[in-house]
Amino acid sequence: MTDERPAADPESSEALESPEAPEAQLELSAIARDAHGPGTNGGSAPPDDAPPQDPPPNLPLPEGEPPPESSNLLDIDVEAAEDPTALDELDDVDEPDDPDEGPSADEPDPAFESDAAAVAATAASLLPTSWPDPIPVGAAAREPTRFEGIRITPPTLILGSLVTLAFVLFVTIEPTPRWLLLFLAVIAAIGTDGILRQAWPRPFARGADHGDTTPYLFLPALAAIAWPMLIEHNIRGYLVIPAALLAGGGYTAMLVAQLSSVRVRAIAYPLTRHASTAAVYLSAFALFSLSYVLDSHLGASVAAVGLVAAMLGVEVFREGEVDPLETLVFAGVTGVILGEARWAMYYVPVGGYLAGLALLLGFFLVTGLLHSHLTRHLNNVIALEYAGIASAGVVLVAIAGQAGLG
Repeated sequence: MTDERPAADPESSEALESPEAPEAQLELSAIARDAHGPGTNGGSAPPDDAPPQDPPPNLPLPEGEPPPESSNLLDIDVEAAEDPTALDELDDVDEPDDPDEGPSADEPDPAFESDAAAVAATAASLLPTSWPDPIPVGAAAREPTRFEGIRITPPTLILGSLVTLAFVLFVTIEPTPRWLLLFLAVIAAIGTDGILRQAWPRPFARGADHGDTTPYLFLPALAAIAWPMLIEHNIRGYLVIPAALLAGGGYTAMLVAQLSSVRVRAIAYPLTRHASTAAVYLSAFALFSLSYVLDSHLGASVAAVGLVAAMLGVEVFREGEVDPLETLVFAGVTGVILGEARWAMYYVPVGGYLAGLALLLGFFLVTGLLHSHLTRHLNNVIALEYAGIASAGVVLVAIAGQAGLG
């Protein structure tokens, strides 16, 4: 198959070389578009119902038809090149003379305003109809949540149940097994250490500078010894069982207070510290009184009172602890003062629980003043308050001793 191409037309060659070459090139490009248009190679025939199309530009129109308005940008450029005033007309195409033909730049589009109003109405329907009250701060936030921060964990309840069972066994078994209380004190100390580390893993992390649980262990161990012995020496018959159960419940509450008083900034911290301090004073009164009730030797009684006062002093002074060594020094001072007071009271005609109450008043005075000094709250007013309460208590003890109530 040979490629038959039409010979070049001399008139066409001369037209390309003439000054009117640009117009000739446009006509040739239009003829080429028409030749490869619909119905030829690479094109698709338009559907029968398609609207009539304008004839290509720069082609002769049928007779009697006006020329259509040109929409070809190329024609506009050609006209602008021939007539410089066409550029001015081109700039005014998008600016209608009649304001009704379209919105101006200063007037908003009504369709846009309606769409924006619809979006705003939809967003308003999604918003809540009422907002919660603002969260109060300061003192107003602490009033309704006074017990917030109290931690009750399963290990705490388990340890409290075991201690309660041991209390019941101690007061019901005859003869009373003395070793049970010593064993219970060890279990209470180990168990308290475990529940503290389980509930507060970060403050009591092993190896940390302030991760020592020792200040929290003296009160549970001493309370496990003092409370059942106080029941045994003062209650008889079947009442020992409800008394032991009540003591076990109080012991569990003391464990919860110990656990909840770790965080100084907790809302329930003042309440839990009051509960722990009350347990300290109850244990101190029981052990100080037992130094008289058990008819121990003077030297043993002085050593026992001094050791108990020092150990319970650690629990009191741990609240404002800055340096563990400072806490131990204050606790040692408390033990020495109470031991000397026990030795001095040997020559006072007061014994039994009245003497234990007098020693408790001395413990209250010493620990109160040292604790206030440790927390930087000590002043003349506080010192007079502690001294006045202790003096009034000693006077009442003396009056009760003279009346034979001891």
